[in-house]
Amino acid sequence: MGRARFGFVAALALAGAAEASAASASPPAPLRPTAAVVVETEADPALIAAVGAALGAASTVPDARIEGLSVDRPRNACGAALPERVEIPRAVDGSARLAVKLIGPARGTAPPCETWGWARFRLRAPVPVAVRAVRVGESLAGATRFDQREIKVGHPPADLASLEAGATADRALAPGQLVETDMVRAPGPRPGDPVKVVLVAGGLAIEQTGRAVPCARNHNCAVLPSGKHVDGAFADGRLLVQMP
Repeated sequence: MGRARFGFVAALALAGAAEASAASASPPAPLRPTAAVVVETEADPALIAAVGAALGAASTVPDARIEGLSVDRPRNACGAALPERVEIPRAVDGSARLAVKLIGPARGTAPPCETWGWARFRLRAPVPVAVRAVRVGESLAGATRFDQREIKVGHPPADLASLEAGATADRALAPGQLVETDMVRAPGPRPGDPVKVVLVAGGLAIEQTGRAVPCARNHNCAVLPSGKHVDGAFADGRLLVQMP
């Protein structure tokens, strides 16, 4: 097949991390501003494979795969070499255009050369989707199935194991809708409900009756008669709290 190159001029106006904005999705600070530089869209299978493997390793979504990957990199001595290592500056949690660090081979006594490029890709994974309409507060056990979907940044899919463990819908779901993390409530009492709390310290366990209180999503918290707030795992109708 050979290498397909499509040259284009891109002005990299990157004055540093202090001037970067989330809207512009600027590369991290190590990519310094220069005059206009020539950048190429690469179809080199070896480069695509190297960048794709690094993106896959940085993915936070289980069993995800990278699709539609293209890589833009500067056309210079360092950029032209096949990188020995590819670094991804942040976790990959959805389809995106990300800056990637390409680290080339060392030349003599000189350190390995480094350059930055852009990777555009889609992230797809088997995720839970609703098989029917689900009401708020309804159990999600048996109400979902796996389906291959594209994952968007900021929309992490829920863990199927938690759905089958007694989690309920925190909002209404339509048939075929991807079940995201913030659409699920972990099994446990609602804020204000009485709850049995088992305090475990080594081989000693003490049970008290507390009151469920709001806390971080997918956590279960309670306040004890003493006023102490605790966070634990809800199982068999009790809140198990490991004490230090």
